[in-house]
Amino acid sequence: MQTFLKDLSRRPVIASARDLPQVRRAAGADVAAVFLLGGTILTLRELAEGVRAGGKRVFIHLDLLGGLGRDAAAVEWCAREIRPDGMISTRGPLLKQADELGMITIQRLFVMDSSGMLNGLNMLRAYTPDMLEVLPGLVPKAITRLKQQTGLSIIAGGMITRMDEVAQALEAGAVGISTSEESLWNP
Repeated sequence: MQTFLKDLSRRPVIASARDLPQVRRAAGADVAAVFLLGGTILTLRELAEGVRAGGKRVFIHLDLLGGLGRDAAAVEWCAREIRPDGMISTRGPLLKQADELGMITIQRLFVMDSSGMLNGLNMLRAYTPDMLEVLPGLVPKAITRLKQQTGLSIIAGGMITRMDEVAQALEAGAVGISTSEESLWNP
């Protein structure tokens, strides 16, 4: 985890990729990690290998994969067969298992209003992940508040398409930015 945070301090933009052509572009980009936000049980290995070929860390968003359940067996299968660096999910129990299997865990939180913020904080009582990914990433107030209240490292994601938005999220306390906006992958 500490080496990942160190990598993010040098290169805070994380590529989010959904398919093999995008994974190939992300693998060649100046990013430390790639979040796999798509694919299926049939393509996941090839996607992960494409990321690793570029020397990047692989994070799987389990909730967005086709052909795998959102259960303990899926987490274990990913750990054994794909060996990602980390797992992303909105589901705390799956992240807890991923943690037990040695993966970095990232809880994805959608914070659209104060109720969403409260629900997110309540979810963290059952399991504390290594990091939070806050969506949309254009809400500096939410980033600052979550960082202050949880002490966790924050990744801002969603709707970030310009460098000034990257800077704004980092100034609010985010350690990284996840984006599918390819123009931001090579700042």
